[in-house]
Amino acid sequence: MNKWKQLEQQLSGVFASATILADGYEVSFYKRLGKGERLVIETYVDGYIKGEWFSTGENGTPKHPEARFFRPHKCRLYKLKDYSKLKRVFGKKKADKMVELITVAYGPAWNSPRTLISHLKKNFPDLELVTSEVAS
Repeated sequence: MNKWKQLEQQLSGVFASATILADGYEVSFYKRLGKGERLVIETYVDGYIKGEWFSTGENGTPKHPEARFFRPHKCRLYKLKDYSKLKRVFGKKKADKMVELITVAYGPAWNSPRTLISHLKKNFPDLELVTSEVAS
């Protein structure tokens, strides 16, 4: 069985966990109850979640290397549905620029194992699976 299927299997179940080694970091994933009693997968890098890792640097890239394991949240500063109002107030050129602005933040919670695994496949193809614990 390949490491991606093993990781998905370890993260299936109600309160599952898995640990990987990637780029010199030990990254642990725990399924827990998040906001609104929804199951999420929390990411701990070397045993921690630090608030400073959530911030971004230039061009939406993470300031801290630990944030590469977190889920990127992208959103517009001004919604597209408000474009007509912005255009009326600021003019077409300014409104176009305002609607194009996108912010990126990083958070430690993943909604599903599939999105987490696809992120890991894309960014860390040579990771190593450490544990094979499954808690259901």
